[in-house]
Amino acid sequence: MLSALLFPNSTMNDAVFSQPNTYDKHHTLPLPAGYLGLHFSYTVPCELRRIDKESPIRDETVEHVGRLAFHLSIPNKIDIDGALDHKTVTSLLSQYPNIPDRKLMFKNKNDPLFVSDDNPPQGLVTTTVLPTGPIHASFRSSRGVFKTYNRIYVVSSKMKFEFPVGHFVSKLIIPNLFELEGGLQTPDMLLQTLNHFWGVPNRKIVFQKEFPRGGVSTKILLPKGPTGILFYSDFEDKSGLPVVSTVLVESSAWQLNVPVDHTIKKVIIPNEITIERMGRRTVERVMEDYSEVEGRIIVLQEFRRDIPKAGATITLTLPTGPLGIVLASLGDCLWVKRVKADSQLLYKIPAGYCVESFVIPGELELMGIEEVLSATYLSQILNDSSHISDRVLVLQQNKKDVRKRCNGTRFERELV
Repeated sequence: MLSALLFPNSTMNDAVFSQPNTYDKHHTLPLPAGYLGLHFSYTVPCELRRIDKESPIRDETVEHVGRLAFHLSIPNKIDIDGALDHKTVTSLLSQYPNIPDRKLMFKNKNDPLFVSDDNPPQGLVTTTVLPTGPIHASFRSSRGVFKTYNRIYVVSSKMKFEFPVGHFVSKLIIPNLFELEGGLQTPDMLLQTLNHFWGVPNRKIVFQKEFPRGGVSTKILLPKGPTGILFYSDFEDKSGLPVVSTVLVESSAWQLNVPVDHTIKKVIIPNEITIERMGRRTVERVMEDYSEVEGRIIVLQEFRRDIPKAGATITLTLPTGPLGIVLASLGDCLWVKRVKADSQLLYKIPAGYCVESFVIPGELELMGIEEVLSATYLSQILNDSSHISDRVLVLQQNKKDVRKRCNGTRFERELV
């Protein structure tokens, strides 16, 4: 039954903007299988010092001599980020000599990652790809005064690079189904989740040296149809955010291990709408209205305190043609004054929400009242671009939550 929940044609990334590549391609060195002939210093991070004359990649590697290693990727095995040391690099390259498409990435010695006082070097972050079946490592929970502050770390393992002793579990990834991130508190929680998805290939655990902060955040990709999730609202929480009260046995949510008593922070309907920090009735209606859409995503938070106190946010992928909305502006605020009865966006856009940004991918990006300017200006742009698909409009419930562009930042909202 679990296999029916795997979606080969849909991934979580279908619902969001692809993130910009954080690695400069000119500092990436593809590594072929077999002998490399690379020599590194014993400093941390290690420096590429020299290349053997017989090295099969000598010509393309010369430009990297003197640079510092900060990322090593062994496909379908392990990725390590951070200030890499000599032993880690050389041992992993020797351990997996015949795997093609390995990559080693470098930074210059003066890169802020290593020299800035404001950004001190971070500890290693290790992403390990797990085989199906049980894993061969032991875990323990740290012992704090409060149980909610306990975190899981590796006690022992024969695979010391894949399961670094003393490092904390920061994320668990079940491809195309489930992501769990943050403050995992007990080994039982980790192992129960791994056992639940024991037959799924390419499961991943992310380890970090620093102590993970905050509670558990869970991202789940839902199949079509009823979810089997029931919600309640905490009467002491004025926001009315939905909390998972029940997960029906044998439902799709039960198969996906949806946690009870966690709060829904976000719902993503691909190519339609994303809602954040909205009340129970709205979440239930959106889940029902789009029950036949494949690739729906819910994001749950273990603790209400980890969800921002800001008002609701709506991110819309606009249809082509007339929208049927009336905008108004006054001073430093632009808002939706009315949604017409025949509007394509009826029941999607509530009157009174403020416009934060408007994007035509690859063509135009307006953020904040300084760029949106006025209701007349934005209405004209909406009309002129009505034939263009995948336009994105972001609305905020509260005026104080409307962002403006800072230091040339680009649009970061999710494409829905």
